[in-house]
Formats: sequence, C-alpha cells, structure tokens
Amino acid sequence: MVIVGMSVVTDTFNKIPPYGLVHDWLGRETVNRLLRFAQSNEQRFDDSTVTHEEGERVDCTRRISRKLQIFGGLRSELSGKVEDLLPIMLNRLGIKPFIPEKIEVELAAHGDRAFFKRHTDTVTHIGHEGRGRIISSVYYFYSLPKSFSGGVLRLHSLAASGEKGTFVDIEPDYDKLVFFPSFFPHEVLPVKCASGEFLHSRFAINFWVHGN
Repeated sequence: MVIVGMSVVTDTFNKIPPYGLVHDWLGRETVNRLLRFAQSNEQRFDDSTVTHEEGERVDCTRRISRKLQIFGGLRSELSGKVEDLLPIMLNRLGIKPFIPEKIEVELAAHGDRAFFKRHTDTVTHIGHEGRGRIISSVYYFYSLPKSFSGGVLRLHSLAASGEKGTFVDIEPDYDKLVFFPSFFPHEVLPVKCASGEFLHSRFAINFWVHGN
C-alpha cells in the first residue's frame, strides 16, 4: 500500500500543469497600438530583474530581457480584459472562484539571446508583491512579418524533472494568450533575433491575478 501511495504522489508531481489558450485575443488593431506604445517608450524599458533572498537584482545568468510597467488608460483597459476572461480561466484551471485583489501588468521585450530560466511566479519572501499571485497569464504580440525565432514558453510539472512528458511547450504565437497557475515552474527558452532591432523583439505582456 505504501508503494502505491508513493506512486500516486509521484504521478501527481510529474503531471503537466493545467493551462488554457486564447487565440486572436485582442486583434490586429490593438496589437498595432501596443507596438506603437512599446516603440514610443523604448527608452523607459529597464533590464529585467530576478528575486534573490537579498532582493531584486539583474542576473544575466538567469534572465535576459527588458521590461516596462504599463500605465494609464492602457493598463486599465488590459486588466479589464483579463477580468472579463477570469471566469473562463478559473473554470479551465479548476480554481475556486474569487474576487481578484489586483492584477499586475508588465510589458516585456525579448530580443536576441533573451531567456528566463526555470522559475515560479509565486514568491515567499515577506512583503514581496508575488506572494498573492494565483494565476499567471502571458499575451504575445510582435511586428509582422515575424523577425525572431525561439522564445517558447515551457510549462513544467511540479517535479520539474525535465523528462519527456513532464512539460509542455507553448509557442509565442501572434495575438495569443496563455494562462496557468502561478505556482507551476516555467521558463522562456532562448530567443534569436538576427536584426537586433527593438521592434523585432518577442513582446509579451505578463499578467498576474492576485487573490486575498
């Protein structure tokens, strides 16, 4: 009986996470607006940081990208779109309905050689914003024709063994949204962008839905 119980636990930890996809989420007109927003604010993008015990800092061994907090009416518009989609997210992920405390919105630009090693979006450090994250969602957009390759999102099982069948790869397709529970490990595989031009980047908007 003990062996059977251990087997069940092992299977649970090796199971890929539940996730959902929404294709053609915002439409080309909104994508063009987002590209104009990114271009006009290029100088405001900062190097992305990662969380260490001593705090947030740039660590190019774990993450290379640039990020910008979306502000103003655009932020409200996008977070409202996520709230409208929340019932579908909760149902797909098997999460009990809740009223979100807040929704974080972050724009990330992944140029040549950008990546993000395996991590989770839930952070246990006291006072860190990530402590309340329940659902992670990523929206992909870029200029056409597509000028980069790679940048696949890899969702891992809780065990994160890396063995075949314990992860799923999701392509960063144009105008596509993916969502999954924040506590599952995931990573961004390396991006190749030969031109090095900012507008040829793999753009992603990260949303984190917080519970109480």
